[in-house]
Amino acid sequence: MTELIKTTSLTGYPQLVRDLGGDPDDLLGQMNIDPKLLDNGSAVLPYRALINLLELSAEQLQCIDFGLRLAERQSITILGPLAVVAQNARSLGEALTEIIRFLHIYSPGVLVHLDTEIDPLHPYLVYECRLRPAPRQRQIIELSLGVMFKTLQMLYGPGFRPHSVLSRTESSLPQSRYQRFFGARTYFGQAHTALVLLPDCLSKPIDQHNHQLHETMMDYISSIGAANPLDIGSQVEDSIRRLLPTQRCALPLIAERLGMRERSLQRRLAENDRVFEDMVEEARRELAELYLSEATMPMAQIAGLLGYAEQSSFNRACKRWYGVTPRARRLQLRAEPQTAGRRASG
Repeated sequence: MTELIKTTSLTGYPQLVRDLGGDPDDLLGQMNIDPKLLDNGSAVLPYRALINLLELSAEQLQCIDFGLRLAERQSITILGPLAVVAQNARSLGEALTEIIRFLHIYSPGVLVHLDTEIDPLHPYLVYECRLRPAPRQRQIIELSLGVMFKTLQMLYGPGFRPHSVLSRTESSLPQSRYQRFFGARTYFGQAHTALVLLPDCLSKPIDQHNHQLHETMMDYISSIGAANPLDIGSQVEDSIRRLLPTQRCALPLIAERLGMRERSLQRRLAENDRVFEDMVEEARRELAELYLSEATMPMAQIAGLLGYAEQSSFNRACKRWYGVTPRARRLQLRAEPQTAGRRASG
């Protein structure tokens, strides 16, 4: 299934490309995206095409901070009606809960969730890409982190600052570039891509809260969400990825989290030709590829993030998947062509 995303995700793209001396229509054409689509805010395009477009643009325009620059030109308004719901919620926490609940309307390929278990004092607002197999993500990660930051800044107020910023990818940009954008230190080669929030951030009231408008827009968004539900396979995949690092990734727990009985969940998966054990194996293999592609992440950490109690279990799995050890697979991944640009601001 092709995961789609609203064309509002490219708000500001044509002018940014022109400012960098490029031709937006040419770059869009290379990704088979009709430039006229960008004039229709309700239109959609393949999420993979968007991600590849950002990487292509960064490379051909020699602009390694392309994703951040595009984020500077965007805001919560790219979410359409969902932005109105969030802006009229009672608190920042309520706004984020509603964005997360209905984000699949904007794009089923984007997963954002709040994690309060990693660090009970500092909630993690985590971004993940649902595409399988995962494409190169440097630019989309920085665009997504940037838009998440600007969304929180608009909802919280100009005083918003995260505790820190985490990125799964590596970066050749100076730390000052990220400090200037986020107002906080950014750490790379991490297990998560996330904004780490300050303790009381979620309880901050939203000044422009309008109860009547909020309820009206919630009814509207709920009707759209009911007509476009997230499939059960995607929901289970999301739960698997969240639970793997806890070493508690089991069908009974996932069924409980989804408000279902274990047998009912098994039946729903079988109806979609899915087997839970195979889904866990697929998730581990895909995540292993992502983690191994980052040179700085220790093997023991990767094994733990994949839910293995022992490094030896990860070694055996890697040989089963690729026919080589984890270190050898990392070397193979690092030898693959990388897309990178050279121009950056700061």
